[in-house]
Amino acid sequence: MPLKRSDLDQAVRYLQHARVLLEGLPGAKTRAIRDVLDLAIRRLSPGDFHAGDAAAEITALRAVAGKVTGEARTDILKAVAILTDRGGG
Repeated sequence: MPLKRSDLDQAVRYLQHARVLLEGLPGAKTRAIRDVLDLAIRRLSPGDFHAGDAAAEITALRAVAGKVTGEARTDILKAVAILTDRGGG
C-alpha cells in the first residue's frame, strides 16, 4: 500500500524539526546526521528526487535515531513510525 501524500508531508515536517534542533550543535557527526536528514527530506518530498517508496529512508533514519538524543530523536522516530505504519517499510 503506497504512502499517502499527507503521511509523507507529516513525516517530512518531523524530520525538518529534528534538523532545526540539530542545526546549532557542533561536530562532524552532527553534520553527517543533518546531511542524512536533508537527503531523506528531499526524497520524501514531491519533486525530482522523490523516492516513491521509503524503505531506504526508514533504514537510514532508524540508524540516525540511535545517534541522537532528546526531541530530535523523538521527531525522527515519529517520522519512522509514520512511514512504517502506513505501509512504507
